[in-house]
Amino acid sequence: MTDLSRIMANRAENVTARDPDLTVRYSLYTDDRHEWGILHILDPEERVIGLEFFESEDSWKRPNAVDDYNMAAHEGYPASVVIPDEVFPQFIRSVHQRGGEGFSTYLLSELNLAPRIRA
Repeated sequence: MTDLSRIMANRAENVTARDPDLTVRYSLYTDDRHEWGILHILDPEERVIGLEFFESEDSWKRPNAVDDYNMAAHEGYPASVVIPDEVFPQFIRSVHQRGGEGFSTYLLSELNLAPRIRA
């Protein structure tokens, strides 16, 4: 399983290294089968200026995932979903079938985030 906590910590570090005025907070979520995370990028006034959903190899399949992405985008947040490279074709098909809109998709490799396997 991909170590999302390490990936999100690295992403937070990269964001604040590029712009020290930003604050990044992230949370890891789990249910009985999946683990995923949400990273909040905040401006100096603590307003959310970006949301990034970090998905594991299969967490993007959870029933409410696309609804969560859509809701963030519809509320006006710049929203992105970061997924492992190998699931991209299946993810895109699923998102289109489930009515996903208004958010961007990035591969872990595009953000220079290495997926490490949790021991």
